[in-house]
Amino acid sequence: MAYIKHTSTLARQPLALFGLCLSVTVNASLLDLDDPGIAERCELQLGWQQPRSDHSASTLKTAATCNQGQWEWHLGFEHQHLSVEDQADSSNSEQQTELGIKLPLHVGTGPWQSALAMNLQHHHQDHHPISAEVLGIMGYQMAELDLRLYSNLGFYQHAAQSPQLIAGVAIALAPSADQQWVGEIYRKAPEAHAYRLAYQWLLKRQLQLEFSLGNDLKGNAQQFGADITFFFG
Repeated sequence: MAYIKHTSTLARQPLALFGLCLSVTVNASLLDLDDPGIAERCELQLGWQQPRSDHSASTLKTAATCNQGQWEWHLGFEHQHLSVEDQADSSNSEQQTELGIKLPLHVGTGPWQSALAMNLQHHHQDHHPISAEVLGIMGYQMAELDLRLYSNLGFYQHAAQSPQLIAGVAIALAPSADQQWVGEIYRKAPEAHAYRLAYQWLLKRQLQLEFSLGNDLKGNAQQFGADITFFFG
């Protein structure tokens, strides 16, 4: 399951938190939270996000993920076109690259799953471009209700700054084998608390479409998103 986290998802931050997204069963996504499952196949994801209040600011994302047996790796890239008020040093865009792995901590047939994710990010426009992110992921499957619950807890470290807490919880409901609704709420910085709702549609296990709507908890940063994922192998 691939990961990329957008630079100004729902609340503008000085440093972007590139990170994990959500995946459920074989379904991949570019949302903000990750479940403990490991990618079953190789995936290529393309995503777009647009704030409702500023059509000049948009984000394009791509991420590739592959299964290496008992673990997975991913490589992601993001290009964000900044709004006029966020532009600085004559730059109207920001680019970021991420490389990361996810390792299962508990493998079994029971309802509980867990994993550890580690990511390195390169912020192309930053004087101290390297940052790191470590996340613990816990999930619980309620098969009789076609429901999955999972949470993320970890930290983000950039240069000499103090570590920032990353935390979130999510719920995924699958009314059928090829459709899923996802809701998540998360904290990525002291001033960034947000939620997101998404609908995922899997087509013949080869292609997935996703549409999402998010906002911060104060309700003043609404953002739309659309992703497409291709499965290989």
